[in-house]
Amino acid sequence: TVKFRFNEHSSTLQHITAFFKYCIFKSKLTGLPFSGKTTLFCALTGQDYSKFSHSKDIHIGTVNVPDPRLSTLFEIFQPKKITYATMEYFDVAVQPSGKGKGMEPQVLQTLKNADSLIVVLDFFDANANPENDFQTLVQDFALNDLIIVTGRLERLKKDLHSGMSGQLALENTVLEKCRDVLEGGGMLIEAEFHGDEGRLLRGFQFLTMKPLLIVLNISESDLASNAAADFEKRFENVKKSVCAALCAEIEMEIAALNEEDRPEFLESMGIKVPALGRLIRLSYESLGLISFFTVIGSDEVRAWTVRGGAKAPECAGVVHSDMERGFIRAETIAYDDLISAGSLKVAREKGLLRIEGKDYVVHDGDILTIRFNV
Repeated sequence: TVKFRFNEHSSTLQHITAFFKYCIFKSKLTGLPFSGKTTLFCALTGQDYSKFSHSKDIHIGTVNVPDPRLSTLFEIFQPKKITYATMEYFDVAVQPSGKGKGMEPQVLQTLKNADSLIVVLDFFDANANPENDFQTLVQDFALNDLIIVTGRLERLKKDLHSGMSGQLALENTVLEKCRDVLEGGGMLIEAEFHGDEGRLLRGFQFLTMKPLLIVLNISESDLASNAAADFEKRFENVKKSVCAALCAEIEMEIAALNEEDRPEFLESMGIKVPALGRLIRLSYESLGLISFFTVIGSDEVRAWTVRGGAKAPECAGVVHSDMERGFIRAETIAYDDLISAGSLKVAREKGLLRIEGKDYVVHDGDILTIRFNV
């Protein structure tokens, strides 16, 4: 718990003990067997690969989202504590389907509540066919969605016979659109759904509507030859996705090293910067997420996560529900403006601090001081 203190309209100084409403987004790693998915998970989370059973377990890890801006704010304000935004990663053990290819229906079901999917492809084996593997996975996702769509349409057909409901008629129209997209070999994330259509589909948790991060797990030799960028281009035509190539085995070794040993290892491998930081940022950004910052006196500087387009009261609610309920205004400064000024005092003298109301759309990197009254 942490105490917030505020003074508004000459009211008595008050203290509120706040239990934070954490906002953690989930990415689930998926891929065909032996693609290096669990190796990548261990690299991301720092967990010990040798202790995994590699059966049908689900492995879970929470990771800080790298953000050099937060480190800079820590240096400026020098609080007792720094708290990064976080992402939660899940590694779902994959078993081949009955045909020896694809994924079991049970595995597909475990992916439904993910906010995004990280598809890991084998690029390290000489006989690998990553494009074919990707199509296999996408077809599994699409078939899973199509089964849900057709089943619901069958039930709707019976319901509509008993009387045309406006909401049911809209659902029927939207799902028929989904069926046409899926039967045509497309993914639902590529289609346009507006307003009520998009809200109606959220509850179905369709796999082909989830943001995709495609990870190409390349060999150590390909890493040394700087072929990663060329490999990434092979997937640049996949709509609504981002792609990153890395060597999961090397990244896992780097993650297992002590901080003081890493520079020497990186130099010996010819690696300037580990790829994991970029991968975590990509998984964060693929969800359309942004970070805003708060500075709580001398106690803490913190990054908070919201979806792009969130307004100031919603951001206040991420910190604490009382802040959203009693929101009055937010004192705001852009990160770059603060850095150029050097301090809040100088920024205030230059008029760079702004007072924003309930309709203000918060931008990535905004530093907020939230005024509220409950």
